[in-house]
Amino acid sequence: MVRLPDPGPQWRQILERIPAPGGGRFYVVGGWVRDLLLLGPFSLGSDIDLVSEGDLVSWSRAVGEAFGSEVRLETEFLTARTEVVGEGGKTVRIDLARFRREVYDIPGVLPRVFPGSIEDDAGRRDFSMNAVFLEWSPDKKAFVRIIDPYGGRKDIRQGRIRPLREEAFLEDPTRLFRWARLSIRLGLSDDASMAPALEKSLGTKGLWDPVGGARIYREIERLMREPDPIGVTERLFSSRIMETLTGISALSRVRRSRLRRWQGFRPILKGLAPSVPEPELPDREMFFLALLFGLTRQRFREAVKGLGLGERFRGRLEKVIYEPTSWPFRRFYVGLEQETGRDYGKMKALADRLDLTRVLLLALLGRESDQEFWKEYIGRERWVPPLLGGEILLGYPRIPASLRGAVLAEIRALQRTGVLRNAGEARRWLERKVSEEFP
Repeated sequence: MVRLPDPGPQWRQILERIPAPGGGRFYVVGGWVRDLLLLGPFSLGSDIDLVSEGDLVSWSRAVGEAFGSEVRLETEFLTARTEVVGEGGKTVRIDLARFRREVYDIPGVLPRVFPGSIEDDAGRRDFSMNAVFLEWSPDKKAFVRIIDPYGGRKDIRQGRIRPLREEAFLEDPTRLFRWARLSIRLGLSDDASMAPALEKSLGTKGLWDPVGGARIYREIERLMREPDPIGVTERLFSSRIMETLTGISALSRVRRSRLRRWQGFRPILKGLAPSVPEPELPDREMFFLALLFGLTRQRFREAVKGLGLGERFRGRLEKVIYEPTSWPFRRFYVGLEQETGRDYGKMKALADRLDLTRVLLLALLGRESDQEFWKEYIGRERWVPPLLGGEILLGYPRIPASLRGAVLAEIRALQRTGVLRNAGEARRWLERKVSEEFP
């Protein structure tokens, strides 16, 4: 007898509300089943994949009516998606599909999809552990059967990840990212068949050409949302996946150290998100600065193209990294220290003249002892407007152009320390300084 797993109270109340499709029963498959069998119900995330053999349009419409939610149909791929509110107000995503088979006309390009059987649906998947089906009975409101055509449960019990076929990564190279994520997140070892499958794909010239930058970039975003993004990044480097994408052959000690620093800043960077206008997303920007700083300019351009970064985004990164004349000082962090004499008030004042991308690079390149300073600056004081702007100083022609930045920094430092509290006090201070020092 096979013991059927318990989905737990939160997911049970959602499954019980799913109406029966035309075939009477439906199946849960994919990562939800894998995590339930491997880690139990309290490990489950916020999305679930449901499949059936019935008509998808009528079933998805019934699901939307049962939850009062909007359903998005993708008829080309025979899928639908909706978001519903479960117990405790938690929003979960339900992906619906009918059994499918796939045809890859060109490896790496999204396949053509056709209606199929449960055997077809299992066979098109990537790893054995993702091809385990749990059959749910709407009448009994319980799982009634496990279907495991490729031995996925055994691999789950042994903590082993196994591709269903050697061509799995050639069909869809983004599965290489999924392998790296699952390996690190779940602590899985490779089946013996993994090495030849990896070798076959990574040895294929132009492997990523048909995939397209948008799909690659989405995989990088998923990587950044992992519990251990640095571990996943290390796996991508050690397996040569990152090299085939970017030409960067190793995750050096310095690059790994910068990534760890990025991870230490993440809570603050995520907290900034509501106040930072698009397209400035500080968590994303700091990750790529950590990964790409130190490359030659040509290698940088090859890498950002391979990673699928948008033109405006990579242009901003390139300017910050390779055009020091666009800064109010040269040589990045060393220049900041020289300009300010390492006075924290002046450092903050000068940093206010930089955009957020430059500030993030300063945080990556700065001294370890200054990390708390930068966390405080980025997290709490980044958006405090200065009392006086640079245009005010243009009304004082006696101040040499080369010293205007230093004067602004001094005003900002006095503001930071509470000496100057408003624009009027700042203007009076400036008048005295000009009369005394620039007669």
